[in-house]
Amino acid sequence: MELDSPVLVWGTGVVAVALAVLVVVGWRRLAGRSPLAVLGRAGALVSVNVLVLLAVGLVANDQFGFFAGWRDLLGSTGATTTIRTGGAAPADRTRWAPGDRAPGGAVGRQVPGYDGRVWEVQVPGPRSGLTASALLVLPPGYTSAAAARTTYPVLEAFHGWPGTPGQWLDAMGLLPSMDAAVAQHHLAQPIVVIPALEVPAGRDTECVDGAAGQPQLETWLTQDVPQFLRAHYRVRAERSAWATTGLSMGGWCANMAAMLHPQQYGASLSFGGYFALDLGRWKPWPASSPQARRYDLVSLAQQDPPAVALWATSSPTDGLSWPSTRTVASEAGGGLTMTLVAQPHAGHRTSVWAGQLPTALAWLGATEAGFSPGS
Repeated sequence: MELDSPVLVWGTGVVAVALAVLVVVGWRRLAGRSPLAVLGRAGALVSVNVLVLLAVGLVANDQFGFFAGWRDLLGSTGATTTIRTGGAAPADRTRWAPGDRAPGGAVGRQVPGYDGRVWEVQVPGPRSGLTASALLVLPPGYTSAAAARTTYPVLEAFHGWPGTPGQWLDAMGLLPSMDAAVAQHHLAQPIVVIPALEVPAGRDTECVDGAAGQPQLETWLTQDVPQFLRAHYRVRAERSAWATTGLSMGGWCANMAAMLHPQQYGASLSFGGYFALDLGRWKPWPASSPQARRYDLVSLAQQDPPAVALWATSSPTDGLSWPSTRTVASEAGGGLTMTLVAQPHAGHRTSVWAGQLPTALAWLGATEAGFSPGS
């Protein structure tokens, strides 16, 4: 019986409730002072609490897919399979002091603990009307005189939901993986920008443009953020030097941004991401509206594939990510290419994806000319 079996998930809850009722009903029988009675009370309370916690954990795992099954829980995901398909590759409310400035003159402040390379910056949105924050990861020595004429490729990274930009620095270990890829000559040193996506706070935005009067996340991410970087930092202009990447919801955002804006981005890296819009309870427009149809990436891949290189990691046991990812992998053609790293038995969590980050970065350096270590 697997972890997501309805019999196990709901059966555990029923057993927990039944045991709690039995303990309440039979409490007087355990009210003595003898060692046996004390042990009986302690055992009953511990058993009820363990079952309640187990039931909550099983329901949460069933909802979010953290572990795909017992093998995944015990640390066994099996060997990965890499499949390549397709044709030729082609509002933040933080208060900022007026004097807070990051390198490049942007409004921002240093994030401690990263050797001065990570900054939180405020990104205005003249096109979207949205102003929000982002983490900016600069290359080592970016401000030195020796690097004054050096330009860099850009990796725009999107976090999951619920989550924060910091997921990329802690759970995913972006800096050590990226620095290792650069040192091993697998990747040109990039500038990384990690925008905040929960605008307003707590919303599963899916990075889309809402209806009139609602935040225009897609516009901010794909137009305002790149323009901000071009205005303040030494970034390369060619699309082969711009790529997106994301985790879960952020993987959707990365796929969406690259596929709908191929003139801006040449590639996308998706970790547990998907290609079918999943807005949850937030309904910014009707499901049959032109806005909703515009975000149908599966149909886009089938009918009018953009010239974008996709890399994705997922698992057949990841119910959120796998179905649409596998469909796009099978439909990729024309200028749309896809490399799918399939893990046979893995859950939907950062500890699974972090191990694939070095592979993804090496693929990016080998696939996109702007990220090539010799560029």
